[in-house]
Amino acid sequence: MADTKTRLAVELRKVAAQCKPERAANYEALAVRAEAGEFDDFADFHPCGPTALWRELVDMGAMKFSARVAAGEFDASPEESEEWARKQTDPQIIALMDALGIGPDRSKNQ
Repeated sequence: MADTKTRLAVELRKVAAQCKPERAANYEALAVRAEAGEFDDFADFHPCGPTALWRELVDMGAMKFSARVAAGEFDASPEESEEWARKQTDPQIIALMDALGIGPDRSKNQ
């Protein structure tokens, strides 16, 4: 499975392929930004990448695609969340948490 930013860019380009050229250019510009990770849940570009994307889509009148974003279709996967959490926490703390069975494995939170 592709990472979230790649899936998002692919989906934006699918929509762009069905639009008039000027509107397609807007979707393509968003796709390029998505590929760079700008709209990721854990990127440093925005406090909340998906919300920033949703706002831009609403502003351009892309209500169907913005609804997909709002529904969480392009939220980070549990694996991406886990990877981010492990990068944010000291490795010794991660090892201790894993030993105690309380590591940042988000799948255990469900």
